[in-house]
Amino acid sequence: MKKSLLPLATAIALAAATQAQAAESCPTTLRFADTGIEGSEELQRAFSDFVEEVESRLGVTVEFFPVGNRTTAINALRFEQVDIVLAGPSEYVLMAERVEGTKPITAIVRPEYYSVFIAPTDSDIETLEDLKGKHVAMKDHGSTTGHIMPSYMLSQAGLDIDRDLRISLLDGARMQALASGEVDAVGTGVRDFAPFVAQHGEENYRIIERGQDMPGDPMVAGPHISAECVSEMQEAFMNDPDGLLQAILAPGERDKYIGAEMVLVDDSEYDMVRESYALLGLSD
Repeated sequence: MKKSLLPLATAIALAAATQAQAAESCPTTLRFADTGIEGSEELQRAFSDFVEEVESRLGVTVEFFPVGNRTTAINALRFEQVDIVLAGPSEYVLMAERVEGTKPITAIVRPEYYSVFIAPTDSDIETLEDLKGKHVAMKDHGSTTGHIMPSYMLSQAGLDIDRDLRISLLDGARMQALASGEVDAVGTGVRDFAPFVAQHGEENYRIIERGQDMPGDPMVAGPHISAECVSEMQEAFMNDPDGLLQAILAPGERDKYIGAEMVLVDDSEYDMVRESYALLGLSD
């Protein structure tokens, strides 16, 4: 009986030690934001369980800080209005460029997170090179899998995205534009494909090209948060990453993280996003 209690006792002791260290090195209150959520009520609804889990692990108070868009999030980090931001890969690249001293904590690696190009089965489009002279729809300006990476894929295929084809950023109307024949193909995230062909027929559309798997969505600490605090957060988060992910999933608001994995950040994995930004003239 005593042997079976030792791992639990050890875990409790480690958690207590991490709490004590975090309490010394971190602010007593950490302000948290998600670049994908605008309103404070939605933020609280989506991350209430996550916040409780973080507070329990670190022994600090976590407050919600809503941001309307990535620009607001970047400025909030720069002016120390927010401490931790959960960002997408493209937002992370911009934050690292524009706010010196930002520190990644951990990242959430999503399954099925990559870009694809979709074209009608009965078209003459079989490769990205065949898109020369065609009309292609993408999502909104700056979308990681709906704009940034599809543009990068076209460039890697040898196409000049400004001269060799016509690109329209149609956001939510992009898939309907493909269905109606308004555009010849769509560059978008792979998760758009299954519901689209379920509605319009699997036999009528195909994926002509698949992009690279995207790196994770990082939790980024502002430059005013000490390296010691970031280290304590990394230890606390990675001590039971699945438990933290389950806390994010519990409210049922962030289904994109179903089947995800929490990892430490390898900054070099975001180089392809940086190259894409340089291609589009979005880097500083």
